[in-house]
Amino acid sequence: MKPKTSKEKKIAAVFSSYQLSPNSINKLVEIAKVVSVKNRSKLVEVGDISQHVYFIVEGGFVARSYYFDSQKKSATNFFTSDYFPFMGCLDSFFTGTKTKTELIAIKNSSLLSFHKPELDKLLFENHDILIFYTQMLSEVLRNESELKVVLISSSKKDIYEYLIEKCNPVIKNVPAKYIAEFMGITAEWYSKMKKG
Repeated sequence: MKPKTSKEKKIAAVFSSYQLSPNSINKLVEIAKVVSVKNRSKLVEVGDISQHVYFIVEGGFVARSYYFDSQKKSATNFFTSDYFPFMGCLDSFFTGTKTKTELIAIKNSSLLSFHKPELDKLLFENHDILIFYTQMLSEVLRNESELKVVLISSSKKDIYEYLIEKCNPVIKNVPAKYIAEFMGITAEWYSKMKKG
C-alpha cells in the first residue's frame, strides 16, 4: 500500500467524522480537487455557470445574491469550516444556468471541489456517498429555510440574538459589513447593536 499524499490525508481527515467507509473516502479523494482561495477573492461570480460543490476544510465564505431585478447584492448566507462547510451556488448547480450568487472568501481558505458530472457518477455508484450527499444538501436547505424565516419574522435585535446563539462561528469569523448586509442594516447600526 502506497503512503497517502497530503491531499489524500486532508480529505480523509475532513470526511472521517462523517462515518463514511474508507472505500467511500478513497472514492471522494479520487475526484476531489483541493482549492486555495485568498481572502476577499471570489470563488464564484454572479453570471458564472457553477458546476461545482465545495466542502470547506479551512476558512470561510459569504454568499451574496442579487435582489430580483435590481443591481444591489446582499449577503444571503455564510459558510465556514465549522458552520455549514458544504456550499455551492445551487441555483446554477442543479439547473446549468447562470448563478445570481457570488461566493467570496472571508479569510484565506482551503476547500475541496467536486465537479458535478464526476460527483453524479459517484453518487449513482456509491450508496454510502449518496447518503452523505443527501444529508449535506438537507442541512444546507434546512439552514437556508431557517435563515429566511428568521429574517422575515424577526426584529433586527432578534436576528442579531439568533446569530449569536445559533451561528456563533459567523459572528466570530465574518466581517461586520456582511453581517449588517445580511440583517438589512448599516454597518454603523450593527456596530451600535454589538455594543448595546
